[in-house]
Amino acid sequence: MTESPAKHSRGRHAKPPPKLAIQWNRMVGALRESRRLRLAASGGATAVVAVAVVAGLLLLPGGSESGSRATVAARTGSTPSPHESAEAVGDPDEITDAVPYFETKDPDKKVVKHVTEVRRSGTFVRVYTDLGEEDENSRPALDLCEWTTQFLEDGGDDEPRVFVHGKSDDNGSVVLANKQSDKDDCEVGETR
Repeated sequence: MTESPAKHSRGRHAKPPPKLAIQWNRMVGALRESRRLRLAASGGATAVVAVAVVAGLLLLPGGSESGSRATVAARTGSTPSPHESAEAVGDPDEITDAVPYFETKDPDKKVVKHVTEVRRSGTFVRVYTDLGEEDENSRPALDLCEWTTQFLEDGGDDEPRVFVHGKSDDNGSVVLANKQSDKDDCEVGETR
């Protein structure tokens, strides 16, 4: 059996290949091996994604009714937290049920009209408003703090932590009212 001329040894008097050619051949070989490994890994990753998609479809409302929060709550007699909507779409930190809750406390929307956003930030709930820095400890700020605390307690939160924010020209969002502990009454202490 004869080898192709390209694979023939160069003979005993031939010059060895240049270092650049050796490095090039090693790099090409490594890339070929790496490509084979990537293709094999992508096949495994595709299988994992497929399993995740099927599992996700089973958990969607209507896919597997036994897994939905509402069905479980109906069977156990408990109600899901009002601020944990299973069908919520969009920003997971945004609490979309809070403003409608506030409107039950404020049907004339004298206070609610100031709310621009309600969102979870770690263990805290932050209520952003269009109120100004001079509205620190104002009735609207304190009402929003108290209503948010009640909203969280109604949803099963044993230790609600709330910050009501207003706008400031030089400091972004200032705290107008907050509840940082069970003993806190929503008023912000003197910080100046």
